[in-house]
This record gives sequence, C-alpha cells and structure tokens, in this order.
Amino acid sequence: MFFLIGQITLPNWDAILTDNRKKAVVRILAFGLPKLRAVGDVVADWNVSLGSGFFIDTTGTIITNSHVVRKAKVIAVVLSDARTGNFREFMESLYFAELLYDDPDNDIAVLKVIGEGFKPLKFSDRNALNQGEPVAALGFPGTSYHDNKLKVVFGFIASDKDDNPILLNMSVNPGNSGGPVLDRNGEVVGVVFAKEGSSREGLAYAIPTFVVKKVLRKIELREIKRGNYAGTDVYEAYEELGRGLMKALIFNDYEEAIDHAQKAVELDPDYAEGHFFYGFLAYRYKAYEIAQREYKTAYKLKPSLFDDNYNKETVEKILNPDTTDKSEGEEESSSTTSSSSSDETSVDTTSGKASYSSSSTPSTSSDYGISTSDYGGRSSWKDRIDGWNVGVYFLKGNVDELVEGKNSLPASEKYEIDFILHTNVWSTSLYLVKNGGWGFGLGSPFASIVLFSGGSEAFRFDVIYKRRNLRLTVGTSALREGKAYPLALRGSLWYRYRRTPWMLMLSLERAKLTEISSAFANREKEKRKVNSVIGVGMGLWF
Repeated sequence: MFFLIGQITLPNWDAILTDNRKKAVVRILAFGLPKLRAVGDVVADWNVSLGSGFFIDTTGTIITNSHVVRKAKVIAVVLSDARTGNFREFMESLYFAELLYDDPDNDIAVLKVIGEGFKPLKFSDRNALNQGEPVAALGFPGTSYHDNKLKVVFGFIASDKDDNPILLNMSVNPGNSGGPVLDRNGEVVGVVFAKEGSSREGLAYAIPTFVVKKVLRKIELREIKRGNYAGTDVYEAYEELGRGLMKALIFNDYEEAIDHAQKAVELDPDYAEGHFFYGFLAYRYKAYEIAQREYKTAYKLKPSLFDDNYNKETVEKILNPDTTDKSEGEEESSSTTSSSSSDETSVDTTSGKASYSSSSTPSTSSDYGISTSDYGGRSSWKDRIDGWNVGVYFLKGNVDELVEGKNSLPASEKYEIDFILHTNVWSTSLYLVKNGGWGFGLGSPFASIVLFSGGSEAFRFDVIYKRRNLRLTVGTSALREGKAYPLALRGSLWYRYRRTPWMLMLSLERAKLTEISSAFANREKEKRKVNSVIGVGMGLWF
C-alpha cells in the first residue's frame, strides 16, 4: 500500500493554478422570488442560492449548475478577484447574468454577462479519465454571503474511465456547485454538482466535460440568441434591481436597496419581478404602504408570480392586509428567523440517484411581521421622498460676450441655483430656483412649471425626458421687459457621470421667438443673430 502511494506523481499545482485560471472562476448568487408565508401575519424571507461557475470564453459565457440558477429571477456574478473589502469597488465589480440556456436533465446551465476580456478555462479533449488521477476543484464553498475568497480542494478520480457522473475522492461543500474540476494540464474535466450523502464523507460527483460540450452544441444547433441587450431600459432595470438586492443582502443597506428597486421599475414599468422585489425590500425596511402598492402592481402585471409560490391565504394577506390591530405579543410571535440551508446537491445512496436540495439561504437579519397597525395607513416623510438633485450654473452669459471675454449680465443673473425634490406623492417634484429672483414650481416625471417673484423671468415651462444618465429639458419662458413678456425658448442637458452623484449641466436660455423669427427672415448675417444666454455648471443627483 505504501509502495503504491509512493508511485503517484503529484502535479505542480502552483504552476497549474495560475492567476488567469483562478480569475476564470466566479461566485454566483441567484435570487429567487422571496418566500412569503402567513403565520398569523405575513413573514418575508430571502430566497438565495449560492454556487460557483467559470468562464468558457472572453465575451462572458459562464458554465454552472442548473440547480443553482433554475428558479432565479436575478443572477449576480462576483469575480474571484473582486475587492470585497471596499464597498464601492465591490459594487462596481458586480455583473448580472442572463440565463442563456438551462438543461435540468444534465444539471448544466449557461449564463451570459455583458463585457469582454474575461479569462476563460479550456475544456479537456479527453473522454476518459484515469482512476487515481489527481485533480483540483475550484469554487466558493460555504454559505456566508461575505466570504468571496476562492477556495481550491485537491483529490483524485475515484470512478473508472468514462463513468458519468465522475466520482471524486474529495470533500466539497455547499457553494462548490458549478465549479470546475481541473486536471494536471489545467484543463476542465468536469463540473462539480453533488456531494455524497451524510452516510459517506469525502466523496463528490462531477459532470464530465463531454456532457457539457453536448449542451453547448445544443445551443449552437438551436441558434439561441445571446442576450446582447446592453444599454436598453430592460437590462438597466435588471441591473439596478440586482445592485439593490446585493446591497440589502450583503451590506444590510435597505434604504439604498429600495432606491435601486424604484429606479428599476421606473426604467421598466412592466417589470413584474422588479415590483415584486421592490415590495419585498420595502417590507424588510418596514415601509409597508409602499410594499403593499408594489405587490399589487406585480400581481396585476403577472399573477403567476403568486400562483406557484404562495398559498391563497398568504396572497390575500399581501394584497388585502388585515386592518385589525394585534397585540404586541402576537406581533412578536409572527416574526420568525430561518436557518441556513444548502444549495448543494446530495446523493441518495439507496437509489443511486442525485437528489437536489437547492433552497434559500437566509438573511442575517430577522424577518419582520407585517401588520397595518405598524403604520396606521400612513408612511413616514422618508417614504414620501424619492430623491433630489441640486445644480449651480457657475458660468452664465450671452454667447457673443463670453466668446469676447465679456459678460454684461447683472451680477444676480450670472449664476443660477436649482434645487429639485422628487416625492412619491403622485410622483410630484418640488422646484426651488434662485437667479435674479426666486422661483417656485411643481413638476411631474414629464413636465414642470416654475413661477418667479422677480428677475428677468416671469415663468418657465419645461418638458422633461430622462434616459439612464441623461436628463433633457426643452421648453419656453416668459421674460420680463418692462410691461412686455416676450416668449423665449430654453433647454438644458444634465449628464450624470457613471454611478457617481456628480452631474454636468449645459443650458441654453432666452432665445426670443421674435429674434429667431427675424433671423430666419433676414439674409444679412449681422441681422441673423439671436441674443441667447448659455450656462455651464455642476451639481449633485440623488
């Protein structure tokens, strides 16, 4: 026995497990619809499956297990080199994947993230493996949301030649599902999908590479379109929701999470799952009035979201909460905490079949019982505020004068401060503007009107268009010139830099309609000028 072990030549794993191969392995957090159950009251639980995966090309195609992502509505992908210690860098390093193809029979799923330059792993061309051959399994074992460190487990091939599935002499744990098994050449020979039942430890199962290749050929033969919808509102909504869910799950920041969910449903109002998760996050934050509204919207858009997951009693409580007050003791008894459960697959050794136990992994914070007595039908002022932005034009003047280095505008009109407060009350925005005078106004997501108490303007009316990081306004203003109030065109463009709160602004104002008409009517160049005012500035956008 000692002699046989002595003859095994172990590979140089340090040389095989290069940084590029490690970067190819990713962690997957798959968010299923939240669990809602009625226990005297409604209790909301997370429903998250943890697993691993790996890139197979540079353009973002990922292999993982079907049981990891099968019931997912949002799939987050964390790179193995993500800086988890820095909140902002971690959130910016996230990717959100589309389920490109699901093959439950072979327990293989193919995901797609938008990007390029990823480090892929190469499949082995061998159809048969040698018994006793050393291998390494890479993945993210464990059920902690905060542990994003890549782990490597070493072992040997225990099955004979071309067995399917491959039996591995190694110990894997929840979270390893979907991770690659590498041989001494650093090539993928299998995908971890199961561990032996509780009666036998130190054994695991992997799906052979030739099975994965068959699944990929199905995709090619069926000409399944890859999800290349970057830049669309649909994808932006999906990504916004995903970032919100990650902030709530990992950083327990429900206030920020709700902001992301709200942006998601604004980008795609027909996003039923987005409304559902928005309602869930609002419940967890105890913003019950918002939660009820969003669940009802989700139900109108897609009743099937409730049909397959929750009993009739629970759905009725969600959509039509009981108005009777409960005693403090009853409320406490309705709130429960759940225990950790694995996303891993186990094997029933009596039948020889793999049985899946992929289920939710709980939140680290306690669940909240839901009762209208908690909010009395009212929401707090924080629940009514949807965001705000403020900007300052620090350069403002007539175009010709600015080109010549002059500016004859009155000092009080060489700047402008705009403050806008967006609320959830009928989606109304409140405007406060300071330039030559004070301006006060109201707005909707599509238009605004501001009245001025003094200065060169009497009022302004704008039509608003928003698309991702851009905000464009086009409208008219009535100018004060003695007893006359000539109309002038105006417009502004606000651009938010990536995901920062900083924005740049450019405005064009006071282009009188009479001057524009005269400019078109005159052929002489000197008489075709329009005495407009431009403004350039910076601001904050929340």
